[in-house]
Amino acid sequence: MRRLLLVSAGVIGLWTHSAHAQCPAAIPNPADTTAVMCFTVNKPIEQRCASPIDPTQCDRLNSTAFGGGLLTLDGYNYLQSIGFCSILSFFPPTVILDFCPRGCFAADTQLLSSIGSDGEADYVKAASVVPNSPLMSMADEASLGEVLLAPQSVKRIVVGPEDPQLFVFTLANGHTLRVTQHHPMVLDDGTIIEARKVTKKMSFVGLDGQSVAVTKITRAKPAADVFSFETAGTTQLSHIIVAEGVLVGDLKIQNELESEEASIGLRR
Repeated sequence: MRRLLLVSAGVIGLWTHSAHAQCPAAIPNPADTTAVMCFTVNKPIEQRCASPIDPTQCDRLNSTAFGGGLLTLDGYNYLQSIGFCSILSFFPPTVILDFCPRGCFAADTQLLSSIGSDGEADYVKAASVVPNSPLMSMADEASLGEVLLAPQSVKRIVVGPEDPQLFVFTLANGHTLRVTQHHPMVLDDGTIIEARKVTKKMSFVGLDGQSVAVTKITRAKPAADVFSFETAGTTQLSHIIVAEGVLVGDLKIQNELESEEASIGLRR
């Protein structure tokens, strides 16, 4: 039988760009990693996209910016790795006006933030998470055969509107999980796939390591902005968090999954 163990660990420290207000008035041309980081790391949540950008369009915008000499190679690679998109001016001379992130969770999604000494799970709404907040993620020594959780601080938050309907998973654990189409979902066979590829014959992984069946899949229009988070973890497992009682990937895993264009295997 799979079992849940709680690993005692301090919240990992977060590097914050406290000098966000000291960024240049305009994005430098070309923008290198330092410049891109200045305008993206812990970007205030009130600064958001006017409309959602899908991965294909995002890649095209970044490639256009790089090809036009608006991004250095390291700046382009960093931008791609964090899932932000270059927002370009409509009229010449073409410049980068801003960098726009994508989101994943519905605002009211319940995320596991801690487990008490009595084993009681404490959840918080996605919309209430702030930088440095703790979220429970898989410990480095964990596997799907033995789920171990440890707290990780939230390194980055992105938020914005979403036009495509959310995928709504009704789960056998009594919860309902609402995510965007590209959100990484952990299946009980150790595979991580995008939400849009999940079928009713599949199952997720619960806190106790047991399978949680998907009993129903529907679509719903987002009622508010969607949110996504990246933990401060340094391993793949530390970017697996818990939403509505099942394991899911964070923003870093989402970016890796989109670049793989297939699926990711998680250690069993």
